[in-house]
Parts: sequence; C-alpha cells; structure tokens
Amino acid sequence: MAEASGARPRSKTLSYRYEAYTTEQKLVKGTISASSEFTAGQALVDEGLRPLSIKLVSSQFSVEKMLPSLFAVKPREVIVFSRQLATLLESGVSLLPALELLQGQVAGKGFRMVLGSMIEGIRTGKSFSAVVAEHPTVFNEIFVRTISMGELAGKQETTLRQLASFMEKRGELNKKLSGALTYPAIVLGIAAVVTLILITVVLPPLTDMFESMDIDLPITTRILIGTSDFVLAYQLYLFAGTILVLVVGGYYFSRPNGRRLLDRMRFSVPLLGYPMHIGEMGRISRTISMLLEAGLPLQDIMEILPGTSSNYLIRGSLTKLHQGLLLGEGLAGPMAKDDLFPDMMVQMVAVGEESNSLDSSLRVIADLYEATAEERLNAFASMITPLSTVFIGAMAGFIALSIVMPIYSITGSIG
Repeated sequence: MAEASGARPRSKTLSYRYEAYTTEQKLVKGTISASSEFTAGQALVDEGLRPLSIKLVSSQFSVEKMLPSLFAVKPREVIVFSRQLATLLESGVSLLPALELLQGQVAGKGFRMVLGSMIEGIRTGKSFSAVVAEHPTVFNEIFVRTISMGELAGKQETTLRQLASFMEKRGELNKKLSGALTYPAIVLGIAAVVTLILITVVLPPLTDMFESMDIDLPITTRILIGTSDFVLAYQLYLFAGTILVLVVGGYYFSRPNGRRLLDRMRFSVPLLGYPMHIGEMGRISRTISMLLEAGLPLQDIMEILPGTSSNYLIRGSLTKLHQGLLLGEGLAGPMAKDDLFPDMMVQMVAVGEESNSLDSSLRVIADLYEATAEERLNAFASMITPLSTVFIGAMAGFIALSIVMPIYSITGSIG
C-alpha cells in the first residue's frame, strides 16, 4: 500500500502512523503526512480507506521536545493576538480568514502551530470558544469562559479587547514585582559568592602569615579567621546539610500545607509583603469585574476563580467564598470573615451587591489596589539601590579592616 502522504499538502505537516481497512476489508498499515489528525483521517478516506487508528509519529529527536520552554506560547503573544483579532473582526473580516491572516504573521513557532490547529477546528464547524478550549496551556479557563460568553452575546470583539487589557494589566504588575525582587537577589548572590571565595581561598594563606608573626589581631580579623576555620573544617558537613535542607524544604513547601505557609510568609515580608498582597486583591477584583461584564454568573465565576491563583492561601480563601455564595451568604459576608480581604474591599463589595453594581465597584477597587501596589513597588525599587550600596560598602569595609589592619600592623612593627 503506497503511503497516502501528499493527498492534502499543507505548509506545515506532521507524520502520522495509521491502521485502516480497504474496501475489501483488508487491514493495511502505513504513514501519512498531514497538518493534523483530522486532515490525516480525511486524506485516508479520500484514498478509499476506513481508518482504524491514527497516531502521531514521535520523532527520535525533536527540538520542541528537548527544549519545550523555547516553544511555549508567551502571554504577550496571546495579548497581541487578541487585539489584532478584535481589530480584524471589527473591520468586517470573518473569523476563519482573520485567523489564517494572523497565523502568517505570528513569529513564534509554538503559537503558529496552535493557530493552525484552531483553523482546522473552525473549518470542521467548531465554534471559536471550542477550539480555544482545546489549548488549555495557552488559553486559561477565564479566557475560554469569557470568549464563550462573548459569542453568546454577540460581543466577540469587545470581549477580546477586555481580555487583552486584563492580561496586560496583570502582566505589568507581575513584571514589576519580579523586577523588584531580581536586583536584591543578584546583590545578595554576588555578596555570598565573593564572601565564600575570600573565606576559602584568599584568607587561609593570610591566616598562616598572621599566626607566624604572632601579632595581636583586631576583633574583625579574629571573627573572619574563625569563620574561615569553621567553614574549612566542616565544609563537607555544611555542604551535605545545605543539600538536605534544600531537599526537605523543597518537599515540604511543595505540599499543600507547606505552600500555604510559604504564601503566608510572602505576605509578611517587610516592604514587599503589602504590595504583593494588595496586588493579588486587585487582580481578583479585576477578574471578577471583567467576567461579570462579560455576562458570566457570579456563581460560575467563583467556581473557576480559585484555579486561576497559584497562591494556596488565596486559593483556599476563594474556595470558602464560593461555598458561602452557594449557601446564600452573598460575597461580602464570607469576605468579612476572612482576614485576607481588606476592609475597604469588603465594604465596596457590600455596596456593589446592595446597588446591583458589583462589577463597577470591583473595577474601582482593582484600579485603586493595582495603583497602590505599583506605587509601593516603585518605592521599593528606588530604595533598594542605596540600601544595596550601603550593604556592599559595609561588607567591603569589614573585609578591608579585617585584612588590611593586621598587614599595616606587621609593616609598622617591621619598620
């Protein structure tokens, strides 16, 4: 049986292994090249075969499999795609041609493959929300539910723009938070490496010289020498202990109880805990507000909301809110019982529920909390530079006093 590859040529093809029956009920096997499993099956049918199984052939070496992070779809790609698709739909272009046009403009290979799969789905008669739902690693449940409600309401363009703005605001805050944490982490890392090199490499030869000269060493030098002797004497135990702590700590903090404790500790970090906490409250408020505006019922929103947070502490609190809502307690009542939610947020939610304007009340809270979090993070970023300079200067001064003063004393005694 000749291979059926080429029955439907595509610009992007994959290899599939198939088993099928001929018209004479004879079982045949082979491989076929196609852009998707559906097109492979259709090509076999066109050849007069009845497919029994179609499986993607896994190549022995694939860059995508070896380095999946290089081909992962970035949030920025989804934001740009949403805005561009909304623009095309508003200009009168129908969905399928719009997706085909955007596929040709996408630079990322991973997202281009996702769009190719979506296009094939649309061609078979699936809805946009259905093909989006087939890619949960690219489009989360909030995206899918919002698109689905937009389709029902006939507001697909507006919904896409809302999603793009929502993801953009969320991404900006996350970027500021990671930026605020990166600089001090780099400074502390460099300081630790330099200190370790001084203690284990530079200081031991100087220690031998100081001991041979039999001079009275200053307290800073004695502290440094004592630290160096301790590290060199117990280096294997310290290394093994560090590995053990990392393994045990990693295991514990990967468990639900450990994750909750870690997330609670994050909100208690000086200077950074408050903006992280208030930023999460702003994100929650904006998510609920956007989904309410899209037409999703509050109970459905609270059902999917816990799964959108990576913070176990917040996830548990949102689950309790959903349970309270199902019991008829509303949203503000369960919120007031949980210390995680600020008083202002509880009051605004109560006002929104009473006036039937919960979406606008939460949008106000989101704007306020996100602006506050951004302001605090900017203040932290502007403060950390001089603090880091002072820290490095103090460390350098301590090391200089510990090493230079004894050398100066030796030189003076020789003179």
